[in-house]
Amino acid sequence: MMAPLLLGLACGVGLWVAAVALRPRPVPLAQALADLNRTPATTATTSAGPITGRLLDLLTALGIRTPQREQQLALAGITAEAWARDKLIGATGGLAVPLMVWVALTTIGIQVPPAVGLLALAGAVAGFFLPDLKLKEQVVQRRKAFQYALSAYLDLVNVILAGGGGIETALVAAADAGDGWAFARLRHALHRAQRINQPLWTAFDDLGAELGVNELRELASSIGLAGAQGARIRASLAVKADTLRSHQIAETEAAAEATTERMNLPTAVLLLGFLIFIVFPAVTAITGVNADTCTPGEPHCPTPASSIP
Repeated sequence: MMAPLLLGLACGVGLWVAAVALRPRPVPLAQALADLNRTPATTATTSAGPITGRLLDLLTALGIRTPQREQQLALAGITAEAWARDKLIGATGGLAVPLMVWVALTTIGIQVPPAVGLLALAGAVAGFFLPDLKLKEQVVQRRKAFQYALSAYLDLVNVILAGGGGIETALVAAADAGDGWAFARLRHALHRAQRINQPLWTAFDDLGAELGVNELRELASSIGLAGAQGARIRASLAVKADTLRSHQIAETEAAAEATTERMNLPTAVLLLGFLIFIVFPAVTAITGVNADTCTPGEPHCPTPASSIP
């Protein structure tokens, strides 16, 4: 009884989504302004369709699309529209697959328990939150990659400063010399700051707030403080690069130790099984003496019950 109700509910939701998709949806002003600040690599994919647009509004109303989630999406290089589309596809697939299996089995005459409705509901929930789990993994990998790129970028800045270049020239030239998505984001932020005539270290603060990378905001504070007080910016950048490299080395060593411990676990389990395989026959031979194969009167043979007075 539960499965037909869920099937009808899924059909109703599909019809409602189709009806909402037919309604025209204007582009919000906030999204239009945000598209102007996006990198060229992601600007072409920011146009939201009617279905994904309505879904984004629903996710925002439910509190699932938060500023922290926007930072994660920006760091992973995924648009909000693609993220919402993946959640819709996952939820629809998780709900439809058990119901389709139920319909196929019922058609050929196989009785299926009503728990298939709960299975379909659980599949829809799992498919809905699966993109969030993938997003978290990508964010962790991207943040580590950005930290490595930032330390290399600071080394390039120090080299240019040692050669007699100015701070602004060094920041821009070092960003232009690198390759990869991290250097591309740095170049875009610095060029945007130049176009609007802002100090270059404010670009690091804005980019750090957008991506949720605290190292960039700390770098902006260090450069701004050194520039305001007339301190040696080269020494400040060198200290920052050494700090980032020390953190990376500590994280790498911790990850290596954790991997080593996980590698020792299968060996320990195999050794335990081998010991049980050797000890178990001996313990059985000592403690499990069979009364049918022993001779009465022997010390290790139990006395038959019939001979007990």
